[in-house]
Amino acid sequence: MPAAKKKPTAKAPASKRASAKPQALNTTATPVRRSRGRPPHTDADTQAVRDSIRYVTEKVYAEHGYHGLTVELILKEGGFSRPTFYRYYNNTDEVLEVILKDVNAQLVQGVLSAIRSEDNPLLQVEAGLLAFRHWVDHAGPTVQAIFTELHDRHSPASVHRQGVLAEFSAELQRVAKAIGRKPFSPYQLETFVIGVEYLGYRYRFGPEGPTDEAWKQARDAMFRLALGLLGSSLEWGMAPQIAAMFQFSLD
Repeated sequence: MPAAKKKPTAKAPASKRASAKPQALNTTATPVRRSRGRPPHTDADTQAVRDSIRYVTEKVYAEHGYHGLTVELILKEGGFSRPTFYRYYNNTDEVLEVILKDVNAQLVQGVLSAIRSEDNPLLQVEAGLLAFRHWVDHAGPTVQAIFTELHDRHSPASVHRQGVLAEFSAELQRVAKAIGRKPFSPYQLETFVIGVEYLGYRYRFGPEGPTDEAWKQARDAMFRLALGLLGSSLEWGMAPQIAAMFQFSLD
């Protein structure tokens, strides 16, 4: 008997074949939910999963703070499997470290670049304050969690904050040296930076909301701090003229 002929294998419709190709993950707006247990296929895919976990972790951190941040909440919010999370991060602290390092680097780089773009010390103050406002406005709800934990020695936000204070203090000392002033004391520097820090928080999360009027009031107070703490008898004697030039109130 002749051998039975094999039936040709049916091909899947073109639409189904196309849908079988791995799709690039999009983490620009919302976290991507992957099929549980399916590993990424490319380096770009791998990075997209890492970014997606980070995105969700930042959202959970903003809502619950460091002490309320758990892997369970991240999995629930992002739809990840536990193996997927632990494939990329060892624990929540590791993800949060990446987030805080990036957010604080944006703050430091933005403010220092703004200060160094000006030559006049008063214009440097103005540029630095505007860069700080930009950071507060664009860093998102994560800023509130960071501000809340600045003095919590158990939170990594507090550790990173010490690094930010050191960066800004060093820059202010550099400016003082460049204009021939004696070095500022740690009390002057820390009081000024912490005061600006609080006023930024008050502007962003105060009852008035982050309006232009709220910023004007915060900016007035910041300039008065700068004049009182970082100025010398020369600036104090010219306080009315400086206030008029930079449009802040001394009353």
